[in-house]
Amino acid sequence: MFRCSHCDKTYQRKAHLQRHEVTHTGQTTSACPFCKKAFVKPEVARRHSKTCAIKYNQQAAPAAKAGRKRQSCDQCFSMKRACDKDSPCSRCRSLGQQCTYASHQDLSLSRSGPIDASLSLSIQAPPVSKDDLQFSFLRHFTDPCVERDRLAIGTTAECSVRRNLETLYSHLEDALIPLDSLAAGFSDLLGTETLFRPPLATDEFLPFDFLSYGPSPTRLSEQLNELMLEVIETSKSIKLGNTSGAQPLYNAAQLAPLFTVSNLATFITVFFHSLHWHLPVVHFPTFDPSSVSNPLLLSIFLAGATYSSSSSDAALLSGLLDVAEEHIFRQITTLSAQPAPPKNDITHQRSTIQLMQAALIIEMLQFGQEKIETRRRIRIIRHPSLVSLMRCMGIFNLKRTMSPTSCNCDDFKWRELVAEEMCIRLASWVFLADGFLTLCFKNRPTVSIFEMDCSFSWRTDLWEAESASNFSELAEAHGTRLPLPSVREAVRLLIDNRDTGHIPSKLALSAEHLLIMIYALNSLAFLARSDFCGSVPLDKIGHAAYNWKQIWNRVYNDPSNKKLLLLGYPKHAEELWLLLTVTVSISSQSSTNLPNYLDSAATDDLGKLNEFIQWCCRYIKLPGALGVA
Repeated sequence: MFRCSHCDKTYQRKAHLQRHEVTHTGQTTSACPFCKKAFVKPEVARRHSKTCAIKYNQQAAPAAKAGRKRQSCDQCFSMKRACDKDSPCSRCRSLGQQCTYASHQDLSLSRSGPIDASLSLSIQAPPVSKDDLQFSFLRHFTDPCVERDRLAIGTTAECSVRRNLETLYSHLEDALIPLDSLAAGFSDLLGTETLFRPPLATDEFLPFDFLSYGPSPTRLSEQLNELMLEVIETSKSIKLGNTSGAQPLYNAAQLAPLFTVSNLATFITVFFHSLHWHLPVVHFPTFDPSSVSNPLLLSIFLAGATYSSSSSDAALLSGLLDVAEEHIFRQITTLSAQPAPPKNDITHQRSTIQLMQAALIIEMLQFGQEKIETRRRIRIIRHPSLVSLMRCMGIFNLKRTMSPTSCNCDDFKWRELVAEEMCIRLASWVFLADGFLTLCFKNRPTVSIFEMDCSFSWRTDLWEAESASNFSELAEAHGTRLPLPSVREAVRLLIDNRDTGHIPSKLALSAEHLLIMIYALNSLAFLARSDFCGSVPLDKIGHAAYNWKQIWNRVYNDPSNKKLLLLGYPKHAEELWLLLTVTVSISSQSSTNLPNYLDSAATDDLGKLNEFIQWCCRYIKLPGALGVA
């Protein structure tokens, strides 16, 4: 035991005693690399620097390496899992890869910082051969041994764009002006450092947020308080209706340390650096935390919390996601029973659109929780409820009324264009979520490609434009491209057009557009296999897949698309094409030894898909197995 000479406290380790003794001497041992503020404790300095990095839009400083030299391979190390040190290890064998040991690379990305969390679990060992590229993402995503990694690998971008956070923090600062007009005059006394100060965490005090509980409430602190109370009330109502008592009951003492302004700033940043790239339905350049609806703010808040949480917080967040799901979908159900607004007024139904955005975000988050009952509830109840509301509102048939080139640097017109695009993107990504359920869980499609008569979404660079002027420049550059048909018409062209030479030049598609189309073809293939009289024959779907691949090759080889291809799910679209090609190739066979995945029985377990992918990896190596390019 090591005893302090100042206060007689004892510690089991000398390092702990030395860390304690500086509280008596007052000697500063660490400083923030961004604002140079000094701290007594190194862990406090690290926590401060992570928040400071967000403020100055800088990469957080890497954590110091501690302990003995790692012996695990790169893949196991990046996934924070034990390596059995075989050659290759069991994890790399399941991915069809060889182990690599790049000891000069620091793959230890922290899960606690906002930028680190957005890149966490994203660096993978390089493939050894062309065969190892087959289904490298899908094999890992569906692997039952991956456990909680699936959330990160399924929804975290491998290459996150560095964002300009100045507008976001400007909105936050505006929302933190005290509501009390007398206190407003003293707002200058609150330095900008206070706005983003992390909650204190010491042995003597609970985490505490100065702004939320200060003498002068702000718009943002009041909205966070409203969110917390809504979650508490919803948890009470769930508890009353749940005889099993499995759902936890929350109170203010449990949730107050989480629902703080400083956490909100961190979680919003984490969301837009990670999940946003896989679900780009919220417009970051115009996002104002203080003006969005409570359901959307709650879903983004919990998404960011999920990505930046430690393992000790996992149980709390898992229960909160269940409560948030119930809270949001109750409102979806209520709206479904009300008369739909006029179709020419859909884009102005701001609160309704934001509610549907919130529902989609919670849907996708819940699929990463590894709970069978949660997946079944989303698949059977929640997702059809969201689709029903959107169908009633006519969002799946929404056509663009204004060309992007009509903006002319006008901020008001740009925001009108964004509101319309937001609805179109919502239709597209709900359709993608529907295709995800069909592909992974053999769920019968809820949204038919034949009702997807909406316009195609903008290219990613247009959607991410930071201002009206930046948007106008990009729109002018894209103005020479041929106008795109509706989603339904584009898929019909792939299916019906036998003159393959004209397809790549006729459709100026991006990787996001091709992702939508390949999900549509996979859903059509499921219907062709499971229905006695499929709406589209398998041979036509196979030819459409061939046409799709010709367009993909052109888009993939275009240097201007390389950066955008790294963002989100579109980079994995070719694996979905390969899976479809194998499915079409073997579905017409009468063999009784085909994989169980090809039956039509719905499931909530990814195991059957993983088995089928392993089977496909062996099948495609057979001579002449695939008769398509």
